Amino acid sequence: MYTLFFQFVSQAIGLDIFSITPLIHMLIRSIIIYFFGVTLARFNKKLIGIRTPFNFILFIMLGSVFANAIVDEKFFLATMAITLFLILLNGLMTMLSFHIPFIESFVKGMDVILVKNGEIQWHAMKKNFITERELLKELHKQVHTNSLKKISSAVLESDGTINFIQQKTICKC
Repeated sequence: MYTLFFQFVSQAIGLDIFSITPLIHMLIRSIIIYFFGVTLARFNKKLIGIRTPFNFILFIMLGSVFANAIVDEKFFLATMAITLFLILLNGLMTMLSFHIPFIESFVKGMDVILVKNGEIQWHAMKKNFITERELLKELHKQVHTNSLKKISSAVLESDGTINFIQQKTICKC
């Protein structure tokens, strides 16, 4: 009974002695790429820690390139070369953005003030497609209040998060 079931499942998923070899090869390539990725992350902590649009695109590209290398052995060496190229390009853009403000604003984006002295900056909200409801939801979640009167400023960071700075209260003791 179990033998018939195993044969049925094996045939359904195409598992036979000839399909096990490619599976083993894919597993080996997966292990190599996994450790290659971990090594890249260990030597470039900034790549993982700082969220920028450029890093986000890089992660998507690396995921796609790595997937091709795992599935098809013809792409394995090309994947390693492309990965090293992308990491070097990322390092170059990081270095250039450190020295050239224009490149920094292009690669990392700019912060935008959404609230100033408790007043919503509608032009900034409109430009970034942020609704009042979204702003108030973040305010409530982070500062636990619904009143913008207590907010000195709210900034849309380059990574897409909104940070609030509360007004300082002066103690009249």
